[in-house]
Amino acid sequence: MESCLKGNSHTSESIMAKYADERPPEKPRYTGSTTALRPVMLFLAATAVATSVLVALPPQVKNFILSRQNTSESISKDLQSYPPTYAIFGKSRTEEHLVHVVNVLHKFGYERVQVNESWNLLWAHDYPFLSLPNLKNLGQHQIVNHIPGCGLPAQRDDFLAYAHAHPDVLFVEKHNEHRHIKVRKPSDIDLWSNDSFVQEFIQKPFLVDGHKFDIGVYVAITEMNPLRAYIYTGDVLFRYCPVKYYPFDSENVDKYIVGDDYLPTWEVPSLRKYSNHFGGSMRTVFEAYVRDQAMDPTKIWPQVEHIIRTTILAKEKDIVNILHSYRQHNFFDLMRFDLFIDENLKVYLMEANMSPNLSSAHFKPNSLLYEQVLYSVFNLVGIRQLHGTGAPMFSEISEVLASDKNLATALNSCSSNCDKNCNKEECSLCIPCLSGSQYKMLHQAYQEHLHRIDMKRIFPKPILNLQSFNIIEETSNMSKKNAWMTRWFYNKCQYERAWCV
Repeated sequence: MESCLKGNSHTSESIMAKYADERPPEKPRYTGSTTALRPVMLFLAATAVATSVLVALPPQVKNFILSRQNTSESISKDLQSYPPTYAIFGKSRTEEHLVHVVNVLHKFGYERVQVNESWNLLWAHDYPFLSLPNLKNLGQHQIVNHIPGCGLPAQRDDFLAYAHAHPDVLFVEKHNEHRHIKVRKPSDIDLWSNDSFVQEFIQKPFLVDGHKFDIGVYVAITEMNPLRAYIYTGDVLFRYCPVKYYPFDSENVDKYIVGDDYLPTWEVPSLRKYSNHFGGSMRTVFEAYVRDQAMDPTKIWPQVEHIIRTTILAKEKDIVNILHSYRQHNFFDLMRFDLFIDENLKVYLMEANMSPNLSSAHFKPNSLLYEQVLYSVFNLVGIRQLHGTGAPMFSEISEVLASDKNLATALNSCSSNCDKNCNKEECSLCIPCLSGSQYKMLHQAYQEHLHRIDMKRIFPKPILNLQSFNIIEETSNMSKKNAWMTRWFYNKCQYERAWCV
């Protein structure tokens, strides 16, 4: 399990930047689905007729129709592969940690093949891009569960400056394989090791029945350029240290480090009634306990979203640069951000794992959480269950699920300012002005919104109050593509509140 993003505080600046590989800005999600031929042929025929009269249309409309034709042709090719297949890449000799991945994919009707065969999904528990260089040339029907460029940051100078400015702060040094963990002073830390990382030690944590804990929030990144990121809201993984925190003893790591044999929620005395008798989730059970202490748990989750969002954005530019050498954009990432909470309910980033543990070997009740996370994330990225008839649920051609009318926004502005040309900035989201790649981006964002299940969008940022939301201010420091996508969600939000969050 390799950590991808590291951080030490509420304003963490560390992230992903170890591996040097890249990809381009296309992201189709059609993973070997099938469809009836007649609707496909009708759509292609209609496109062919439109192509025959291109000479009479403005250049931007010509390009739009041609791109739509190319898109439909690539879709029809993707639909030829059935049943959909998956392969697994990993360095471990066992696959116990992949049981739930396999279970969900088999329930979806996917069949397993070898990595060197033709597959629709590659599930890699270990970082695959150094071992499998052919991933730079994915087919449009293929998708991989990691994004190139995710790795460990090198921030020795930042660490030394922070330690010098905060002489009373202690740190936890961790090996990348989560061994040799211990509280240390800055002078005792090996700053030249590539096999470990450092976290600030929060000395006054929030305790439950005297036990320190961490929380694990599952995060999916579906695209980097423009960025779209989601968190799983169905539950949060809570892990409690097996030994009470006080009296503190740095030599007893079971007091402050969560290991494989942590104390689960349903065994913490004050949480048992909420969990075992009233059926609460790990998150709602914890929130009930916080309210019992006359504190407000709702202040925790906006902090969590802010930390995750800013952590990803801090390294977004580096990853986008890495992705330029990849022919297709067919990547997503399922990560788990691990965080601490102090006695005042302030949240701190501990680390983010790019291959989070999804094994319930130690705690069988966690199997439901893991499979629900996978179910939501798979649906989000276009990996969906098959019908009993043998056709995938998402087999309908994309025109049925997301046509022009579903993607179109700001019709008044488009009609007034963009009827004759697309040179103005306000025309960038008008349907006739979209390039083929832009149309695909909006199409995929729309599909993700339809199939979120328990995933909540955190970037583009949710619009909690439309009246006070300033779109100009919100997009002022964004990349051009991020600002473009954010404006699209803002436009959709104005007409339908479900698009606001």
